[in-house]
Amino acid sequence: MSEITLFCPINAAPGKGAALKAALLTLAAATRKEAGNLCYRLHETDDPDEFLIYEQWRDSAALDFHMRTPHLTAFLADEAGLLAAQPAGKFAREIK
Repeated sequence: MSEITLFCPINAAPGKGAALKAALLTLAAATRKEAGNLCYRLHETDDPDEFLIYEQWRDSAALDFHMRTPHLTAFLADEAGLLAAQPAGKFAREIK
């Protein structure tokens, strides 16, 4: 099974960027400790309410595990008020 790359744009509700950034930093720290995580980078744009997560996973099983972890499910439930919309990642395949 091949590695999985995911680009996930995250938009904060207006004026909630600072709070969302803090929550994303906590999420990133926990996610980086997962065995199947190869890369988890959090980016911010010039807009304080826009973020982008670049993720790489060992395989689909590792990503499936991540989607069920307590830190991600808690983030999606507890921080929903900080989000403009539910995050929707885009899968990408490397071009060789």
